[in-house]
Amino acid sequence: MQTNNGHDLLAGKTIIVTGAATGIGQAFALGAGQQGAHVVVADMNDAEDTMAQLKAIGAGATFSKVDVSSEESTRAMAKTAMDATGRIDGLVNNAAYFREVKLTPFEELSDAVWDRILAVNVKGIWQCCKAVMPAMKAQKSGAVVNIASVVAVAGQPGYLHYVASKGAVLAMTKGLAKECGANGVRVNCIAPGFVLTDATKDRPIEWQQSFLKARALSREQRPNDLVGSALYLLSDLSDFVSGQTIVVDGGHIMY
Repeated sequence: MQTNNGHDLLAGKTIIVTGAATGIGQAFALGAGQQGAHVVVADMNDAEDTMAQLKAIGAGATFSKVDVSSEESTRAMAKTAMDATGRIDGLVNNAAYFREVKLTPFEELSDAVWDRILAVNVKGIWQCCKAVMPAMKAQKSGAVVNIASVVAVAGQPGYLHYVASKGAVLAMTKGLAKECGANGVRVNCIAPGFVLTDATKDRPIEWQQSFLKARALSREQRPNDLVGSALYLLSDLSDFVSGQTIVVDGGHIMY
């Protein structure tokens, strides 16, 4: 629990963040580090910037190069975390195939693109959860935070493959929560709206503005807007919350 210094919500915990080299994943990693966690920065790409920023704030940090769609690679990621601190308390399944996704009518999608997006966005979460679960079961505790998307709730023309993959994340969150709860492991989900990052800034301006106009809070969404919800779900503040999805989109989708 957070105490008077305001920086120990995750003190003593080891948190793995996938896709942590840039963008939303980097924001999650820095947020966890600021709250006292040892952060395992997991990404296919080098993450010197994230690692440097974590070290600059005095956070413990370990880098793990990972392909989330690979069982061997995700097991190595979990081993890296265990070698660093001897425990795994949290996993943020943020890595996703999105930067390369193009608006495409569903009839024109190729098998290769469909298979790749599901391999990363769906199979990747399964592989990462499999990899960390032995440690969490042994501890009888743990928190998994899956990152979906508001498009899984609202739909989006031209993105059927991405919508399908993120819809699977919503369903997997519920299934995993039921299956892992007996071992004290909580599984929840965050569904962001359109977040302005390097991966999204080149999307059609009309498309970006459609999200902005639909929000109750009419401003651009940035990666840091998601961090508070992730910290809550990773921390003991949410120790009786599991199987839930928090939509963080400035009040576009309400239910």
